[in-house]
Amino acid sequence: MEVGWYLRFGREETVMALADKGTEGQLYNQLDILPEWSLEIEEETDHIKAVFKRTDIINKKNQG
Repeated sequence: MEVGWYLRFGREETVMALADKGTEGQLYNQLDILPEWSLEIEEETDHIKAVFKRTDIINKKNQG
């Protein structure tokens, strides 16, 4: 999935992607590769909305 490129090279704290139902497993696989991200999935009528949040940014803000 192309979302991996955005997670690796983007500077955003949040990345939102719309994907086909049934692709949730592929989205969760990104967390195995990039554990500094968290994932929330919302099921819509004909697709899913995946929201990745960079957890290392959250941890840095909380530390100082």
